[in-house]
Parts: sequence; C-alpha cells; structure tokens
Amino acid sequence: MTAIGALPVLFTKTPNRGVQDLALGFAAGVMLAASFFSLIIPSLEASELRYGDSFVPAAIVCAAILLGMGTVALLNEFLPHEHFDQGREGP
Repeated sequence: MTAIGALPVLFTKTPNRGVQDLALGFAAGVMLAASFFSLIIPSLEASELRYGDSFVPAAIVCAAILLGMGTVALLNEFLPHEHFDQGREGP
C-alpha cells in the first residue's frame, strides 16, 4: 500500500521536481496514516484496557513514540551511514 506514492515516478522517464515532490509527499502521508491507524490507535486501546480511561494510556503511548524518535535520532547520530549527495556521515 505504501508503494503507491512511488508509482507516478515509475511511469515517467525523467520526473520533474514538482511530480517528485508530490509523490514523496503522498508516500509520507500514506506512511503516517498507516502508522496512526495500524499502530497508535491499537496501542491506545490496549493501554486503556489495562489502565482505564485516564490520561495514563495516552501518556504511555506518547512516551513510547518519543522514545522511538529518540532512538532513531541517536542511531542516526552514532551509526555510520552514507548519503548520495553528501557522502559518509557518522563516526
């Protein structure tokens, strides 16, 4: 499902910047929707079953999202990786 955002780029020989931006934006929106409907809502429902209807389930889910974001940021900072336009990055 998330590959739908790449389809316009695959059917053109040399995509212009606008088409590429549109396709990348669409793919990002699909990924955000997939994460929201497939991950965040079920985790809220599961934590509500355990902790009841208070702020605790939402706080737990928010903390887990922030922890995941922090982990990705740390991995990006400390693991060596390459960019096509900038070359190697990291330690």
